Amino acid sequence: MKLFSLSNDQWEKYRRPLLQFVKRYDSCQKRSTHKWLFHLKGQDLTQPGTSIQLALWEGKIVAVAAVSDYGTTYSSILVSPRYAHTQIQTRLFISLLDELGVCYTKIRYDQEQKIKVALEAGLVCFAYVQGADGDAYLWFGGGHWDTRDVIEQEA
Repeated sequence: MKLFSLSNDQWEKYRRPLLQFVKRYDSCQKRSTHKWLFHLKGQDLTQPGTSIQLALWEGKIVAVAAVSDYGTTYSSILVSPRYAHTQIQTRLFISLLDELGVCYTKIRYDQEQKIKVALEAGLVCFAYVQGADGDAYLWFGGGHWDTRDVIEQEA
C-alpha cells in the first residue's frame, strides 16, 4: 500500500478520482467532504495546515485524509469499506502528524471506532463541546497541540 501527501503539482492528476472516491464513500450529509474538495484549488494545498493524504492499493484510492487549518476548521478520514478492518486510518493520522506537526479532529461522542483510531494514532481527547446540531463532540489533538487553538474557535 502506498501512502503519500498530495502536492499542488499532483492535484489535477488525482482531483477527479479523489472526488469520485469521496462521493461514493462519504456518508456525512451535514459536512460534505465532497463539497469541500470540489471547491479546493491546487494552491490551497500549499497553505500551512492544509493536507490531503492518499492511500493507494494497486493504483486505486482506498483511503483519504483531508485537513484544513490543522483540522480546526475541517478534518475528515474516509476509507473504503473493504479496507476498514486494516490499520490504514491510524496510519493516515500518523502521516498527517508527521507532515504537519500538529493535527486536530472533532468526533461525535458515539462514534466509537473513530475514537479508537484517534487514540491508537496517539491523539488525546482534550475537550467536550456541544455542536450546533445538539450532539456532543470530542476534540482530539496530536503532536504539538494546544487547547487554545480549538477552544477559541468554539467560543
